[in-house]
Amino acid sequence: MNGPNVLGIVGCQVLEDEMAYVVATDSDADQVLIIDSTNQKTITEKIKRMAPKKKVKCIDETCEIKEFQLPAGMSIILWLKPIALHQSPPLLREEVLKAINRIEPLTRAILIFYGQCGNAFRSLEMITAGSRVPVTILKDSDGSMIDDCFGTELGGKEEYRNFLINQKGPAYVLNTMWAANWRTFMQDVQMLHDPNNVEEAKEVFKYMDYKAAIGLNTGLGDPDAFEHQLQEFASIFDLEMEHHRATLKIVENSYNEAKRFLTDPPM
Repeated sequence: MNGPNVLGIVGCQVLEDEMAYVVATDSDADQVLIIDSTNQKTITEKIKRMAPKKKVKCIDETCEIKEFQLPAGMSIILWLKPIALHQSPPLLREEVLKAINRIEPLTRAILIFYGQCGNAFRSLEMITAGSRVPVTILKDSDGSMIDDCFGTELGGKEEYRNFLINQKGPAYVLNTMWAANWRTFMQDVQMLHDPNNVEEAKEVFKYMDYKAAIGLNTGLGDPDAFEHQLQEFASIFDLEMEHHRATLKIVENSYNEAKRFLTDPPM
């Protein structure tokens, strides 16, 4: 196919490691243009570390994206959004739609790397009705939208439901990004005013009666660092530490579905 063949991705930093994984392991994607709206700014180095031969460039969100000249072959434009947007589903939806509108002129398909997220994306058809390119979202095996990031990593709605009903008591779930950034994430979602003072979070945890801290093991990231981060979290909040095997099938299948639109656009 002649000319740029671009897949757009707009996603939440809670699934940063999953986005870095699918992008880095896609041998068809020669270049990745990243717009990172988070404070952590870690996804660029993760992709470079996993795929050192890829051309990876990070730009500021204030840049005029349409001015970038993308090469022939396949490229990816990845826009990472901060977790803080989850405080307001309408604002989350609005910010994601703004990102879609800005990258759409350069893309042939767009993947929203979110679940329903508090009904922010409950009606995808209405949200993307004016889009000129196919827009997809993280989906279960039956084609329905995933509930949230944890449902994504657990493998779908049924797996999520079984996970929840099989818990002995209330549990706090952490994926790799939550484990690595829980202090700043709690501040971003207003559980903490000061990331260095966890006493207010401890009070919330006592009220919620959490019994365990459960790490979702996707196999991504540094397993030793993940183990240490979980141990620290469980120790601080006096929780039992548990592990639960997670999966990448939702992100892999959803990514591949979006990518197929590059070569097989809808009629």
